[in-house]
Amino acid sequence: MSQRRRMLLGLLGLLLALLLGGTLRPAQGAGDTDGGVATCRMGVFIEDLRDFRFADKSLFASLRVWSVCPSDGLTPLADLEIRNANEINIGEVKTHLEPNHSRSFPGKPKLYWSEVGVTGTFYYPWSAQNFPFDRHHLRFEIVPRGVSRAGFLVTPDYQSSGFNARISSGDWIASNFMLNEESLEQGSSFGNPSMTSAHGEGVSTITASIELRRARITSFLKMSAGVYAAVVISAMAFFMDPREPDLVSGRTGLCVGCLFAAIVNMQQAESTLGISEDVTLTDQIHIIAILYILISTVLAIVSYLRCEQDQADRARHLDRHYYLPIFASTYLVTNGVIIAYAVLVG
Repeated sequence: MSQRRRMLLGLLGLLLALLLGGTLRPAQGAGDTDGGVATCRMGVFIEDLRDFRFADKSLFASLRVWSVCPSDGLTPLADLEIRNANEINIGEVKTHLEPNHSRSFPGKPKLYWSEVGVTGTFYYPWSAQNFPFDRHHLRFEIVPRGVSRAGFLVTPDYQSSGFNARISSGDWIASNFMLNEESLEQGSSFGNPSMTSAHGEGVSTITASIELRRARITSFLKMSAGVYAAVVISAMAFFMDPREPDLVSGRTGLCVGCLFAAIVNMQQAESTLGISEDVTLTDQIHIIAILYILISTVLAIVSYLRCEQDQADRARHLDRHYYLPIFASTYLVTNGVIIAYAVLVG
């Protein structure tokens, strides 16, 4: 090969190396800077959930939050904020320099692991609309204030995050735990002169969410037993003989007693679940029961009017063979529909 050809090939190789030099760079590991954005791996473990107060729209929670950072200059746990907290106690942040045996931050022999415990009451808009088949999605939005608002991105620790299995050992079943990184738009710079925008800058946050559903329906059965008994007793009024002279006073008196029992039972249910602007499943059950008891009362008056027209036998036949089957079947179907809907919607 001539010397001129060797020189030409050498120049082409040098040009190719220069062109590819800007793109063929060593891959950066998770947690290193990516385009100037620093990151730490953060995780959340829900240790306890209890003291659910529907009327106060609150609950008690105990959380364990940790971070794994490539340098001691990143301290996301130094100043934590949980946006839906009412009153919380944040423990002391403990930081340790640990050897790196994970897949994160390759090339870093040691990492800064920090953890902190958080306990307190949190706000949650409880809704008993579909009680006892209600499902609730609790969220804990954790904002790491210990780092700069710009130039930092949270990397969720999916593998180690989760919840304590003992949460499901009581009246509730916990499931569908999720951990996500979300950008919080503050909407204001709060007068900070270092920010160029009056609307502030987005903050990288980590959000832990979990779903709760009831483990049993015992309380619902206790709450509804009285109203169902009132409807059954009002249905027995159709068996009363319309030819009795005290039919109106006896039959309507029975229905009025059932109506009073249904209203009292409804008030007790509201005191247990808390007064809500929503029409809950228990409200629907009581309202339907009151409506059917009123219908039974109206039909008692209709039977009395027939007896005055010497149609006592006809009134008795209609009560037992038409009114009662229609009354019972439509009531059962109506209750079945609203309960099935509550089960599906949750």
